[in-house]
Amino acid sequence: MYEVLTTGGYVIDVIIACSLVAVAVAIQRWCFYRAVEKREADFAATMQQATTQGGGDLPAGQDCALARLWDALSNKGLGTNRNFTVVMETILIDESLRLEKYLYILATIATISPLLGLLGTVFGMIKTFHAAASSGVSNPQLLAEGIAEALYNTAAGLTVTIFCVISHNHLRTWADRLIQSLEARAMDLQSFFCGGGDEGGV
Repeated sequence: MYEVLTTGGYVIDVIIACSLVAVAVAIQRWCFYRAVEKREADFAATMQQATTQGGGDLPAGQDCALARLWDALSNKGLGTNRNFTVVMETILIDESLRLEKYLYILATIATISPLLGLLGTVFGMIKTFHAAASSGVSNPQLLAEGIAEALYNTAAGLTVTIFCVISHNHLRTWADRLIQSLEARAMDLQSFFCGGGDEGGV
């Protein structure tokens, strides 16, 4: 690793810094989605008991979108599908923003990493040609250092890009699945609060 840092030049330091940011974002989002998924599932189980069996007290102030939707409907006493839809869409938009937060960082790093790798490759080749022009091919060590710098940067840029693309796609799919699950459970709440009808709504 030390050889890569010393041989790769300044560009590879930037690539490594980007990789650390990408790993931190991926871990943070993974932990956040897992916590959201668990909270939503736990509240949905309690909600199912309260709406279908007439038992089970719903805890107040829960940090999940479904709980916020339940609290909003319970406090405001909305009884029409139109009012319910407005509240539901507002909460779903807020939750989507929470779930998609920081994902743009992974997308950005995935875009710029191969460009940084290409930049480092160019610098390495310039170093190689400069060594060849100044000392010819009599000093293969200088030529090897330039080629190594080019290859290290190429490999580092591609590695970070692959990680970011995989992480971004996985986390994006996970976020979409959480939103779809929330929408499905919100429909159950609509049936419970609105009775499946429009009752004065449009």
